[in-house]
Amino acid sequence: MRKLTIAERRLMIFKRKEKKLTVEQLSEELHMSKSNLSRIENGKIMASDENRGIIEDRFSICFSIEDNLVEKFESFTKENLDRLIYYKLFGEYSRQEFDITGIQFEKSILYPPYMLLKLFIFSTKNIEEKFVNKYLPIFGGLINLFDQDFQKLYYISSINCLYFDKNYDKALILCEYVESNFVKDRLLDSYLYHIKSMIYICLGNQPLAMKTINYAISLSTSLANAPRLIALNILKANSLRLSGKCQEALLEDHKNFEYANKMNIHFYDYTIYSNTGWSYYLLNDYENAIKYYKKAENIDIDDDICFMTALCSYRLGLRSQCKEYLTKGRRARNVGLAFPYLIDWLELTLNKKYSVKAEKRLLYCLKKYENIMHFDSRNNIYKLL
Repeated sequence: MRKLTIAERRLMIFKRKEKKLTVEQLSEELHMSKSNLSRIENGKIMASDENRGIIEDRFSICFSIEDNLVEKFESFTKENLDRLIYYKLFGEYSRQEFDITGIQFEKSILYPPYMLLKLFIFSTKNIEEKFVNKYLPIFGGLINLFDQDFQKLYYISSINCLYFDKNYDKALILCEYVESNFVKDRLLDSYLYHIKSMIYICLGNQPLAMKTINYAISLSTSLANAPRLIALNILKANSLRLSGKCQEALLEDHKNFEYANKMNIHFYDYTIYSNTGWSYYLLNDYENAIKYYKKAENIDIDDDICFMTALCSYRLGLRSQCKEYLTKGRRARNVGLAFPYLIDWLELTLNKKYSVKAEKRLLYCLKKYENIMHFDSRNNIYKLL
């Protein structure tokens, strides 16, 4: 007889919660008393060889583990965190490869940390919402059974979920908790400060957003992480625009595009082109704005690009081009709640006698969706009104 190790207890509790079983339900299944099963889970009493075997059989797991599997998992974790932070995961290294490699951990004490790694990846990439919503509360109930490194992954996963749910205040509180209670790690912190800066932008705190972006940039520079540097510089330009520093934002746009070309990284070209168009628009340079929106259109097309091209055309008095892009916008991919209404507004505005109706269309959109629409869309409507 012996007490279960922390890793064994963690696996046992995790499998029980994964199967949505209470201690009472499991004890009935295993013909054990509820109190004894609870004490085994909490490490307060020893478990007989027979009881350990019953638990292993129930969940198709094995408490014993080979040392080389631990080493494999440590390597697997490090490699995939690197891939994630450097924007290579599920790109250069596919999700299928990730899942196939993970199969070897599924029956061992490494299964809970493997699933926590998966939770962190899925929450960061904002995929598999059903998976994330299932496992986040499971880990919340046993996070103290993990070491500090995996606890940090759990809390950043929670921050991700709060951010994507637009629960910015709670996300920021949790960011500060992680900063205060966990060891600094350049790799993870380069991501943590990236998402923290986005939270500040969404809260409208541009000075703190800029300070946080610059710190995230310094971390990513020290890691030579070119893709994240481009993403952070895009964010920096956005923050400058939101602060009214449009000329500085435009310089940042051009500098970022030059850097992306130099590093031969082109998956941000669409964003950089469309953001450069936005900078020119805010500077009332509608011809250059259209030029960059059309460059973006050559890569991809959505209702946002179409609306902005139509709006710039309207400002220049190019009515036929304005109508052309409004039509394109109605057929293009929808990227947000506001743009269909913005297209309606501009179409109505082309006919002056409907200008009051057009304004009501925008007010209706703002009233109905203000709390959930993207902050860029919200700011567009405020500017137009």
